[in-house]
This record gives sequence, structure tokens and C-alpha cells, in this order.
Amino acid sequence: MKEGITLAIVSIALVLLPLIGEVLCIYKAVKCNWEPVGKSEIIYTVSAITGLGCIVGYIDIKDK
Repeated sequence: MKEGITLAIVSIALVLLPLIGEVLCIYKAVKCNWEPVGKSEIIYTVSAITGLGCIVGYIDIKDK
């Protein structure tokens, strides 16, 4: 019984964590300062489009 609960929790985590990262990446891309397009705008936008946002969404990229 414990193995089934553990497997369910791990399965939910493996689905939710990348999904949350992707949403964070999209949010950060929208909230960037787009006046002079810089590295953070490009990285967040490309990552959101390609699916790498599930990782990049958790990273704070500082831009001027």
C-alpha cells in the first residue's frame, strides 16, 4: 500500500514541477522589460516556445 502512495506522489510531482516551471517561464517572459530587448527576454521566450521553460522558469536571469 505504501508503494502505491509513494508512486502516486512521485508521478504527480514529475508532472506538476515541469508544468509549474513552464508557467513561470511564460510569466517571466511577459513581465520582462521589452524596451531594449536583452538576454532575459530572448532566453525566456525561446525557452517557453521550445519547452525548456520547465527548467529555465526556475532560474532568475538579471537584465538591465
